[in-house]
Amino acid sequence: MALRTLIDPIAEPLLSLRQVSGTQWTLRLAGIAGMVLALMGALPQGLFASFMTVLLTLAAGAVTLIQALRPDTGIGVLGPLLVIAALAIQAELSLLRAAAVGLALLLSHAGFALAATLPAHGRFELSAWRLALRGLLPVVALTAVGAVVVLAAAGTTLGPWMIVLGVLAVIGLLVALMPRPR
Repeated sequence: MALRTLIDPIAEPLLSLRQVSGTQWTLRLAGIAGMVLALMGALPQGLFASFMTVLLTLAAGAVTLIQALRPDTGIGVLGPLLVIAALAIQAELSLLRAAAVGLALLLSHAGFALAATLPAHGRFELSAWRLALRGLLPVVALTAVGAVVVLAAAGTTLGPWMIVLGVLAVIGLLVALMPRPR
């Protein structure tokens, strides 16, 4: 009995660390919802319309489930890659559908990325939500600028030298979004 009175006050707080908070569930469900919306946008004929779409849906679903259980895993990159591959093999892709899929992938990534930064039992305060949204605004702005550039260049035939400009643009985006030391 004396041992139990010593261990219980220590064990209960440790066990509570294993509980998943409401904030985590919100972020994980946002990631799942974004991936489902992206899949639905990438496969307008239906998620189970053909054998290949069934395979793609099951693979993306498995990857998303793994990432929902472990948001900090690296396997989460495969889901968006599968969606992009599904878009790449389609003959016709409207601008509106491409933008919708891109925004859904951004929602999925933001949800899982924020969930990965927070312990499972952690909770975001209002100031943390504001900080996360403030960090997301430059990403959305740069995405809009990139979309305008792509639309402007869509009608022209570009040579292989554009790869250099693309690499420089990615490096510039990386530098612009890297956290600054304090």
